[in-house]
Amino acid sequence: MGELLYLDTARLGRMTAGARQAHHAFTELAGEEGGSAYFERFLRGGLDCLPSSFQGRYPGLAGWRGVGSLKESLRRLTGRRTDLPVLLANRSAQLMKLAARLLFHSCRNALTTDLDWPGYQDILLAECRRVNRAVTVVPARSGIAVEGIGEDELVERIRSEFTRNGCDGLFLTAVSSDGIRLPVERIVRSLEARCRVKFVGVDGAQDFCHAGADLRCCDLYLAGSHKWLGAYHPLGIGFYGRRRSIGRIETTLVTMTACGDLDDPLLRFSGRLEAGSLAGLAETVSVAPLFSCQGAVDDCLDSLDAAGSVFTDRLKTLETTAELSQAEGWRPILPDQAFRSGILLLRPEEDHSDRLLPDALRNAFRDRGISLSTYEGGSIRLSIPATPWSGDERDHLQDALRSVATGQC
Repeated sequence: MGELLYLDTARLGRMTAGARQAHHAFTELAGEEGGSAYFERFLRGGLDCLPSSFQGRYPGLAGWRGVGSLKESLRRLTGRRTDLPVLLANRSAQLMKLAARLLFHSCRNALTTDLDWPGYQDILLAECRRVNRAVTVVPARSGIAVEGIGEDELVERIRSEFTRNGCDGLFLTAVSSDGIRLPVERIVRSLEARCRVKFVGVDGAQDFCHAGADLRCCDLYLAGSHKWLGAYHPLGIGFYGRRRSIGRIETTLVTMTACGDLDDPLLRFSGRLEAGSLAGLAETVSVAPLFSCQGAVDDCLDSLDAAGSVFTDRLKTLETTAELSQAEGWRPILPDQAFRSGILLLRPEEDHSDRLLPDALRNAFRDRGISLSTYEGGSIRLSIPATPWSGDERDHLQDALRSVATGQC
């Protein structure tokens, strides 16, 4: 069997070369230095802070120059070369708690859509109930995926619901788990032209390093390192999007941490490390995700100039894939062009739900050298790669789709 065709960023992106090198070098350094004074010096400022004899021994960690440098690299990926803060956390759910607290501290009624990740929606609703606020949920999935509405109609629906319900806050998912891409900037600009929008939060987990994060229209943008960036080790990332929000976010962050409502050891540790003082920390923290993230970021920055064309190429490959899948017994779910991303959902033309349970279906594709996401009813999700299919890759995917659809599992 040839190389695995990896199309499964719904779970984890496959580790990039730089992330792998950083991870391997970190384990070597940890095996030799443990938690010595040299390791702490490296953690603060990189290999340059160690004796010259160390300089060439861990080449995979050459890009690490401290937390501040990693945050600056992450800002570059979003095109925000400013001093706006970046948050790093072990768990992105903790950052979602921060976003929900900020949203309902400022707003009486927050508008969102049914495209939200269920775990994030639960956090949002729990905070809403805690402080006796309101949430307006606009049904968007059916309109986009079934009715085939266009961008203008969706924006107008959201604007109408926002004004009719007296909303003053917004939480949007930039790209949903099933691949629907919302026109976040246009929605926000349309609302702000007519209403006061006190706080805008954006879930960018499936957007970051994929469809092109735009922080200019939001106050807090949530992302992670383990999907499209390709760092593999989960690391929650929070980007401040607007200067107007810095004071509010910092105050809320301090308050929630002090009372225990926000409990993330890496969030505390990375902030202390960047500030230059590790005194007073109450627990030992896993720092491994920082180094694989730096390696993946460095890989991504190498192709940063081509980021716009990469997404365009993904959309072209998505269309090609949709066409070939139809010939092999699958029905592609394609919304209007404005809502498409590099994620393609396919449903079987025939009902195989009796034999194609998600795990069995996923294993059937993996046995044929394809890694992808699977769902109840036989649906599959493909994360389209950054480069167009080679002839061999196209044939590989086509053969797998055909054999699974015809029951050769």
